[in-house]
Amino acid sequence: MPLTGPYVVVDDFLPADLAAAMRGDIDRHFSEPGAHRPESHQVWNYWFVPELYAYLRTTPEKIIERPLVDRFFATLTAWSAENTGMLGVSWPYLSLYVPGCRQGMHNDSRNGRFGFVYSLTRDARRTTGGETILHREGDHFRAKLAQASAGSGFFECVEPRFNRLLVFDDRLPHAVERIDGVMDPVEGRFVLHGHLSEAGALVTGALAADVIGRIVVAHIRELMEAASARLALYHGPLVLRLAIKPDGGLARCEVVLDRVIHPDIGDAEWAPWLRSLLKRLETVKFPVATGPTRATLPLIFGGSLPGAERDVGANRSA
Repeated sequence: MPLTGPYVVVDDFLPADLAAAMRGDIDRHFSEPGAHRPESHQVWNYWFVPELYAYLRTTPEKIIERPLVDRFFATLTAWSAENTGMLGVSWPYLSLYVPGCRQGMHNDSRNGRFGFVYSLTRDARRTTGGETILHREGDHFRAKLAQASAGSGFFECVEPRFNRLLVFDDRLPHAVERIDGVMDPVEGRFVLHGHLSEAGALVTGALAADVIGRIVVAHIRELMEAASARLALYHGPLVLRLAIKPDGGLARCEVVLDRVIHPDIGDAEWAPWLRSLLKRLETVKFPVATGPTRATLPLIFGGSLPGAERDVGANRSA
């Protein structure tokens, strides 16, 4: 099934031994508090932005052994490639929320296509809060003009369960519920977080990526020119996966992800246009090759992200 909803939750994301080892490094970092030294423990940045952010963050390899973080990053990158078609994965921050810490409501429309939050928070803890709050899509005001509603009627709350991955549309207004309870940091909210974005096609097999891209884009442009005014307002990623036979014919074309949104909530023209695109691609003839090819192609409507040319997997802001 293609990913079309605003978010997805993956429980037990990492192998249990890897998740436990990462959490073990966190617990060891905070053990023996009387023996902490500047060179090992003055590594946390208290990130405070008035009315928006208040929590502690660092690069995870300062707390967790680098090979463990590398395994997490590789697993996330492979998951993203297969399930979202997004090859651009930012190197994560490790963030800690103790009582009083929170995130105010905001979106990250210019930072990525999707945000990811991977939790290393204890399931049994002596704090409350830390849920990721995701506003529901739609016009809440008009949808509930004559209906009383509260809380989950307007937003989803995703608990930071241990070894849980949350991936959500970066355009959604979101926040983190305030943490309350004991001040012991090991009882707080620990998450690895960052962004997923497009970074070209993923192609395996006989044909080269530029050959496939050139042919597919040419057909898409023809369809877009016929409906340019209508398509100009659409925004977001569409990811297609093509299975190409050695003779150049298309064995299969499927939608991996569709998060293309129109500002008008009543728009009903995207689905017919997408069907026409898929039907047209079924007739495309690719060059004859020595074997089959599998291509995952992200198609972006509404423009690229700022700094899309940046290297991914580097230590940069999430």
